Amino acid sequence: MLTFPYLRKGQQAFPVVDLTLTARSRALTLKALVDSGASFSVFRAEVLEHLGLRLEQGARLSLEGVGGRILGYRHRLLAQVGTTKFFSTIVFSKELTVSFTLLGRDNFFEHFLVTFDERRQEVRLQNY
Repeated sequence: MLTFPYLRKGQQAFPVVDLTLTARSRALTLKALVDSGASFSVFRAEVLEHLGLRLEQGARLSLEGVGGRILGYRHRLLAQVGTTKFFSTIVFSKELTVSFTLLGRDNFFEHFLVTFDERRQEVRLQNY
């Protein structure tokens, strides 16, 4: 089982995990918010550019959420949390305005039993 402490920003705490993305022999590790309310994982376009991929090479997609509608491009990348590696479809967007990358249910929650422990301020991932 993997345990990650919540990330504190001011008075708030957020359930984040360390996620590594790999493409074209480049890897990037970042903190990603585990968002059980999001259908898709959505990351900023700069992440994709760092990995040497072009945004527009992905399938164009329009996403709607609480914050409105954004244009994104779907890419399938190798992801890793702890020792668990899996392919994940991620939407990358130049229009994402939140400060976190979002790990949504699709392609992430199927690999882990996810527990949000608000009392201890930690998120736990157990492999299926």
